[in-house]
Formats: sequence, C-alpha cells, structure tokens
Amino acid sequence: MAARKTKDELIRARVSQEEKRALFEAAHKCGMTLSDFLRVTAEKAARKVAA
Repeated sequence: MAARKTKDELIRARVSQEEKRALFEAAHKCGMTLSDFLRVTAEKAARKVAA
C-alpha cells in the first residue's frame, strides 16, 4: 500500500557513498528497502523523543 507524499512528509539528506552503503546494508539485513528502513528508523526516533 503506497501512501501519497506531501511536501511535509519528504525529507532530503545528503550522505556520502560510504554512509549510504552502510545504511543499505543495514536495511538489507532487516529485509527492508532503504526507504522503508529510513522511514521506520525515523518513526522509532520520533516516538522515543516524544516519550
């Protein structure tokens, strides 16, 4: 199920190729795409900060 993206939901960041590779590998180990991994990680961090 794909959700529609609004301007507020899109986050852009520049990372080095090495950082991107490390993130991709972490996502792969979790069985996720990089996009899904980053979304889940951001949601967990936001919940932790809000608690």
